[in-house]
Amino acid sequence: MAPFRALMALDVEGFSRTSSRHQKFLNTLVKDVLAEAFARSGLARVWEGASFPQHTGDGYVVGVPSEYLPLLVHPLLDRLQEAVADVQPEVAYRDRSLHLRVRAAIGVGPLPDTGGAEFGDGVGTAMTETHRLLDAPSLKKALAASDPEITFVVAGLTARAYEDAVLGGYTPLTPRHFREIEVSHPAKGYRASARLYVPRPSAGPVPPTAPAARRGAVVFEAVRDV
Repeated sequence: MAPFRALMALDVEGFSRTSSRHQKFLNTLVKDVLAEAFARSGLARVWEGASFPQHTGDGYVVGVPSEYLPLLVHPLLDRLQEAVADVQPEVAYRDRSLHLRVRAAIGVGPLPDTGGAEFGDGVGTAMTETHRLLDAPSLKKALAASDPEITFVVAGLTARAYEDAVLGGYTPLTPRHFREIEVSHPAKGYRASARLYVPRPSAGPVPPTAPAARRGAVVFEAVRDV
């Protein structure tokens, strides 16, 4: 069996709607903020020795030994929120209409890892599940429903990552920190359960005509299963 690897994948919100002039900038910046989050989590050496690191066009993916899975959940996701928040002035200086917000997905499972000696490192079910979670409409809605000046990161954990790291008691986070979401890709015949975690939750803008009693519920409605 291939060695177990924990995975973290990131996607930049609205990347395809960003001008070509800014896409290279954001593509580089997303790697930089992820590296900074690893460093702030005390995982600089883990980052330096990461498995199959690669840009994905609008994001980045990296693998680490599975024993680090709980640390990817906490404290790394919270440190990622902080790192992305810290670069907002740099992003705004480049273009005031530009924002950097990311979706993150964490998975775990057996994946080939020859250190780049052979083609196909990182290819396997765990990688596929992680990227399908990353592209899930429910995860995208969770980010879109939050305040773009407060919430810079939303994260999804595959069922296996959640069971191993959170239900296994290996993080200080409890199940109450998470919300169940559905990963649904009908065209691919794929459906799975996952868990949503938002390091710094917020409610998105609410139309002024919306009844006051409903305003606090908007963000929760937006992340219902699709």
